Amino acid sequence: MLDVAANQGWLVTALNITNLVQMVVQGRWLKDSSLLTLPNIEQHHLHLFRKWKPVIKGPRAGYRGPIECLPELIHACEGKDRVFSSIVQSELQPAKVKQAWNFLSRLPVIDVSLSIKGWWNDSDEGQNEISIPTLVSDKRDDNKWIRLHADQEYVLQVSLQKVHIGFHKGKQESSAVTPRFPKLKDEGWFLILGEVDKRELIALKRAGYVRNHHVTSISFYAPELPGRYIYTLYLMSDCYLGLDQQYDIYLNIVPASISTQVNTEVSDALTELAV
Repeated sequence: MLDVAANQGWLVTALNITNLVQMVVQGRWLKDSSLLTLPNIEQHHLHLFRKWKPVIKGPRAGYRGPIECLPELIHACEGKDRVFSSIVQSELQPAKVKQAWNFLSRLPVIDVSLSIKGWWNDSDEGQNEISIPTLVSDKRDDNKWIRLHADQEYVLQVSLQKVHIGFHKGKQESSAVTPRFPKLKDEGWFLILGEVDKRELIALKRAGYVRNHHVTSISFYAPELPGRYIYTLYLMSDCYLGLDQQYDIYLNIVPASISTQVNTEVSDALTELAV
């Protein structure tokens, strides 16, 4: 189904299918709090997370609460099981607290960095790679808009870095934690590039288990007409709810350049010959 949606360019359909996969694997509804994917955590326990406050006050304190989702809980615990225990121990037995912590400690924390590779007509060195800022800032900031030539192929480089913050001790395992799923399943990710305004899916890529660091490339063509466009990259788990990330990519499309198109085609031909 996902491949059909990608071939047709259906962005919303592809995102919904990915969410459906997550729900089936975890045995939970998307509308439920992602905290409910933790073993032994039920609806009546959610108030424990909402009322939590850090023990350390002032600038040294990390996440200050309240906790509404898994990423906020991961940030609040900072790899310390005693923090998690302090949140739920009033209503859960120690064995159930440990079971829930074992699940939480194995969840993947992925840091994403982005760049675009391609040719520009004012580049002295030919092919360049431009880093893309991932932090949200003012759209009116001209430095945030990346200049690309219209109707030209570029490559979006996505670097996935697994963050080790002292959560899980011992050997890393590629299998996902899926207590409600009857089969073993390896962790994986979908990278979906789309234009939200047009609801158009531009590219889809699958990535497997990220042990430490993984780099994947997504080829795409810039829009044919000059102007400003916002593309969005979705990093979506194929087995966990609540761990998805998305990044806006601000593109300033300028008129096409014959020289850069020729350079791109020559570069692709040389790459194929080298292979």
